Amino acid sequence: MLPVVSQMDWKRIAGEIRRYCNLASAPVAVKLLEQAKDLSAIEGLRQLQDTAPCHMAAYARYYKDDGVVGASAEGMKCVWGAACTGLMRSPDRLSEGELAWRYAKDAEAGRHIQEVMGVLGAREKLFDAMAMGPLDAAALDPDVVVLYVTPAQALRLVIAYAFESGDEVRSVITGQSSLCSSIAHAYQERNLVVDLPCVGDRMFGLVQEQEMLVAFHHSRAEQLVEGLRATESFSSHPFKPFLRWQVIFAPDMEPRRTELE
Repeated sequence: MLPVVSQMDWKRIAGEIRRYCNLASAPVAVKLLEQAKDLSAIEGLRQLQDTAPCHMAAYARYYKDDGVVGASAEGMKCVWGAACTGLMRSPDRLSEGELAWRYAKDAEAGRHIQEVMGVLGAREKLFDAMAMGPLDAAALDPDVVVLYVTPAQALRLVIAYAFESGDEVRSVITGQSSLCSSIAHAYQERNLVVDLPCVGDRMFGLVQEQEMLVAFHHSRAEQLVEGLRATESFSSHPFKPFLRWQVIFAPDMEPRRTELE
């Protein structure tokens, strides 16, 4: 039975993350579904027919009242996105590097890119549908949460993540299928990852020049929020410049004593 409403207060989690990090857009809840029919059980969901994960994430980020969207495996137009999120078994033309010819010198280089990327469907299809929505809409009990952030906001989240037990962030960045690869890594390793949005994310997800992405497993939510609270006093965002020094101007720019009198 699909858990539509979470036991965790995701609206509170979303609010605290946005407040401490000053996010420009909503955190994105990502739900992976074993059966496409479960899409109909999600309140307010609009099913898309021809889409991609980055396109769905843009809906979730910016369409506050109409941002809960979903798609079956058949509705996915991106083979990278479908394979990385487990909506299909990775076809040989992808896993063997054939489709990476634009970005890799040869098949061997392309194959290595695919090997280090997060790919939930590397061996078999695991899911039949995926849903995304604004985390604060509380329509989904997410498997993974995705945030689009500036580098400074990413640093704020890394500091918060490390607070509890010193956990480091180890990310695999290939420049390919970044959103979907990050979802896969976070899902499989139950951790937090940082990545650079790929070309597709910028073309179809409308990601801006200055944006990075952070993805974390749902089990890390409270750890992250507690870390944000605990480190707020000395690493609040925006980061405060150090101003306890004397200002020096060029002599001809300073007020003269006679002018002050």
